[in-house]
Amino acid sequence: MAIGSTKQKSSDKRRILAASDAPEPTTDWRSIYIAAILSFVGSVQFSLYFSALWPYLQILDTHATENFFGYIVAIYSVGQIISSPIFGYWSNKIMQVRLPLYVGLTLMIIGNACYLCLEMVSMPKRYFMFLGRFITGAGSGNVTLLRTYASTASTFKDRPKAIAYVTCGQALGATCGPLLQLIFTPLSYPGFKPSSGISINMYTAPAYFACLMNIAGMLALHFLFKENYAGIAEGNAKVKEGEAPESIPMYDMIAFCICCFTRFTQMFINTNLETIGSPFAMMMFNWPEEKAVTVTAAAQGAVGVFTFVTYVAYIFFKLENYISSRKACMFSLAALITFHIVTYSWPFIPGHVTMHNSTLNTMVNGTGLTEDNVGCNIEKFDWCDDLSPINVYLYYAMYVIVIGFAFPTLNITTTTLFSKVLGPRPQGTQQGIFQISGSTARMVGPVAISALYTAYGPRMAWNMEIIVISTTFISWCCCYARMVPLRVPTIAETESESPTPTHRAKIVPTIERPTSESS
Repeated sequence: MAIGSTKQKSSDKRRILAASDAPEPTTDWRSIYIAAILSFVGSVQFSLYFSALWPYLQILDTHATENFFGYIVAIYSVGQIISSPIFGYWSNKIMQVRLPLYVGLTLMIIGNACYLCLEMVSMPKRYFMFLGRFITGAGSGNVTLLRTYASTASTFKDRPKAIAYVTCGQALGATCGPLLQLIFTPLSYPGFKPSSGISINMYTAPAYFACLMNIAGMLALHFLFKENYAGIAEGNAKVKEGEAPESIPMYDMIAFCICCFTRFTQMFINTNLETIGSPFAMMMFNWPEEKAVTVTAAAQGAVGVFTFVTYVAYIFFKLENYISSRKACMFSLAALITFHIVTYSWPFIPGHVTMHNSTLNTMVNGTGLTEDNVGCNIEKFDWCDDLSPINVYLYYAMYVIVIGFAFPTLNITTTTLFSKVLGPRPQGTQQGIFQISGSTARMVGPVAISALYTAYGPRMAWNMEIIVISTTFISWCCCYARMVPLRVPTIAETESESPTPTHRAKIVPTIERPTSESS
């Protein structure tokens, strides 16, 4: 028995020495950069020709209605909701992201091709556009894989920076889409036809550009992208060195759910504010449509600048070293609550919004006003009578500063913490669920906010958002100690808890105590 024990100890020692000679896992930054570029390519296709969809559909199909156009917009997110967990599960099964990424890029090419063929198909154009947007949305679900790769291909130390690159690609894609659309506007309509069946105009040119981006993404994926999972290798290295047990413990489900709910909250608030931005400004500040759209666009541009600054702070100045992910998440949620409280139309505010009672001619999500009919329409909205005005400078100052810093911070820190909560394991399926949380918010948010705004006014819309954010914030307060990276018990700890080897596999999730890394 002593001889066998001595041999075992000698074998363990040789294994530990061999593991110590192995090179330390490092982050492959070139592949992270490619993942960020692919993230941009997938994200930009939601907003690239979004502003052109409705006018183009009106030209092609006179039977298309505003309600059906709403379905066309929503079906993109439905496709993403369906494909995200499928891509994630598939990636986990085959232990790679390359093949699913190829499929996602191919689906986006097919979806854009459907859009390009609208003028040639004999079936009703609105249904074919509906199909094309669904396929494009399904293809864009591969953003789950890119976030998964950034989480598992980076070391624990590099993870915030790696995830910041990928999420920055997403944010820039969503921001640059409308700007790229402006480049193609001078082509006008019907544009020109270089050959039969090919029409290049202000509506189709963005789709051609999207196809070229997808093809370029495939080439970059083939020639420049390598799947090096430093994060998983880092965890396995500990196993080889005898520092951790052979099985990674189950992650904390409560922390998992709170991260997903935080993602839902972030996208819910973001989408809602974008949905009612222009109608709210027209009603609250007595602006014509053109001015409301212009100022709202300018505010979005300013938010984009603050967003970029936040990403720079995380990528180049390693902001995570000065404030932990947990604290940054809670500060961001508190800032969003503050924004809604400060911009709330409190009854004690002096004054009254401008009202009119002329006939409403133009509808924007049920809340729009024509240029002549500015202010609050008392014929359509019975809540105009007791609505107090908000200071326009206060509103936009808070909007630019709070939204510009809070949303990108939540984007980076929640995603980073989520990957650390899961631990050094393949995360495709879990990241798919995380993506569903945001896509669901983008789908139900506009419907809920438009209904509440139309029926009860901005106060009820603000009440709903305050409740959602506050619920998330309270969840963080109650479970703050659980919102930490997964702690893998050492072999010594496992053996002290379990006297027999058979019990070693029954490891329960352990909560890491706050340290300088996770406090």
